Amino acid sequence: MTTPTTRDSSLNPKLTRLRRACDMCSQRKVKCDESGPPCKPCLDLQVECTFNRELKRRGPPNKHAQAARAAQRPRLAAPGPGPGPGVVTGVVTGAVTGASPHNAAQTLVAIAEGPAAARLDAEAIAPMPVLELLVDDFFTYIHPLCPFPHEPTFRDAFANRQDRTHPEFLSLLASMIGALVASFPRSARQHLKSQHSTHLFPRAIVMIEKCREIALDTRGPRWAAKQPKTLDDAATSYFLGLAAGYTLNVNLYRYFTAECLTLIRELGFHRPRNPGELPTFGGHDTNPTDPLPFHHIKDQIGKRIFWCLLLGVRSFSQLGVSHAELVIPPSTPSLPYPALPENVDDRWIMANEIQFSENNSVTLLTGFRFAVEIYTTMNAIVSVELVYGMSTLPWPDQRAMLRDALIAAKDIIDRLPPELQLNANHDPSNNNNNSSNNNAFAGGLDTTFDAVVGDLQYVPPAYPGHHQPPPANDVRNVIKGNAQRRRQLQYEIQKANIFVSQLATRSYFVELYFNLRDIHLADANAKPAAPGDDAADEASTTAKEAEEAEAERVFELMTAERELIVQNLLHVLGAISQRNLEPNGGSLINKIRQVASTLLNDAPERKGPLAIKSEGALGRLIDFLVKLEGTGHGNVGDQSMTQQDEEEELRLWASLRDYQQQFATIGGYAGNL
Repeated sequence: MTTPTTRDSSLNPKLTRLRRACDMCSQRKVKCDESGPPCKPCLDLQVECTFNRELKRRGPPNKHAQAARAAQRPRLAAPGPGPGPGVVTGVVTGAVTGASPHNAAQTLVAIAEGPAAARLDAEAIAPMPVLELLVDDFFTYIHPLCPFPHEPTFRDAFANRQDRTHPEFLSLLASMIGALVASFPRSARQHLKSQHSTHLFPRAIVMIEKCREIALDTRGPRWAAKQPKTLDDAATSYFLGLAAGYTLNVNLYRYFTAECLTLIRELGFHRPRNPGELPTFGGHDTNPTDPLPFHHIKDQIGKRIFWCLLLGVRSFSQLGVSHAELVIPPSTPSLPYPALPENVDDRWIMANEIQFSENNSVTLLTGFRFAVEIYTTMNAIVSVELVYGMSTLPWPDQRAMLRDALIAAKDIIDRLPPELQLNANHDPSNNNNNSSNNNAFAGGLDTTFDAVVGDLQYVPPAYPGHHQPPPANDVRNVIKGNAQRRRQLQYEIQKANIFVSQLATRSYFVELYFNLRDIHLADANAKPAAPGDDAADEASTTAKEAEEAEAERVFELMTAERELIVQNLLHVLGAISQRNLEPNGGSLINKIRQVASTLLNDAPERKGPLAIKSEGALGRLIDFLVKLEGTGHGNVGDQSMTQQDEEEELRLWASLRDYQQQFATIGGYAGNL
């Protein structure tokens, strides 16, 4: 019997055949080798050596293999428990048995590039009919407060299903839905119920985390090295941070907000083209393929994102919390802030031009720009605090700075256009108050919207199987297909944000004044009077009297302002209907808590008669906060909300009563962070 001999490739090289050529060698029709990857020809050409092309089997299809794949397909599609130990599900665990080095390398490259992201599309978030409604809700309720992305551009991309071809668009979409659900969870829940898809949304936190996972999976592990970054990337980071902040995930809020700030700096706002110019975002220095010399949509969206970031950082600092990674330094001649975005609605902003209206109508950017004005009244204080610290200034300078900032914040409300003002119906209880600024708070909201159909509200959705038409007073039913009423609703949502933000800012100035005044008085009492000559004392008498008179005037202003804040807060929360507070949800709750904590934490000697009398009315304040409607965030492991859960959801806000009491012992909201 003849023993078979083993082929030795060194004796006869022709007996050796490569298992597979790389993509470049196959395309060039040249001989590949097994020295890589990378192979020697690719090394010589200094190109990437890849094995991405699909292999085709020679000859007719194998009927046995086709039958096996057909039998396996239903098992793969059916939902069920995850794989057991040792089952390979796209992740290489140990050696790959029977795979060639080329195939193993290809598998590792595919894993590194994120194969899961390549399979994702918008329907990984929710069914497309639901997703279309959620996008509508985002632009109705969230866009008036965070006016990006550019609505016409986004809707075109959404209609063309760019979620299937552009990963960064899918990531942006997921982050927008996550922010919507975090701010206004009942919006998503209602739509999912109508499609019998409540299993996708057992509680708000489940969908919020799902959206975050999709956004991050779509970005992939190499996203940090991606160049160039885009404004869509920055917007995605902002919305991821927003959702985290609304669900009190402070670490994630800081991370994503700092990430957004870094991206905005990279994209242009720190880089004026010429001395004396303000920074812009519309150039194509980060995208050489852009055919336009200046892109107005990019410029406007970049400015909107920056100013939204500034609003968030300033609002956070009012809570007494500061983070090094979230500091926006004061504007300087060498590093100025960008200009405010133009007061123009999205439909009039094109890539190559902006069309301005001749009648100066109020747009959705009007309210946004007023909100920016409110928080920029803090500029002088923020500048001093970041550079020197308020304690380095003499007390008269501190006092004057806070007085001027308070007056500036109060004047903003008086300049609001009629569409953003409270109406002129005055509360009889306010007739004795002669403060001009108080007039802005004296009436309820404009009732034009209500006059059409009565008391509007977000009606709780019917459960699947209860095919009931929405009642006539459901907000969604009224604004559906009616652009004018939709715009009126958006104005009222902005009103709620503007008036509460202004109250929170005024409260911040007043509290800072009294705290610094206490420090000054304590220092003055601790220092012994220095001996002086009579001539010098007599010469300074006039200046000293003028200083004391000014100090008394500012003290009376701040004391009266505290009383006015109490009155305005209770009145505004009573005047603004639930339908306008609820979509603001997370964006207002911290501001309201801040002002409420001021009322609870004040020392008795600081409180005036109205503040003392209003302590009993804080119960009504809690009732107003309850109207914001419980978010029902819960935990990921919680089961689906039942009808009873939803009926009790409003009562969950009753825990705010206990939370408010905690302010007295832990030093305010900042203590919780």
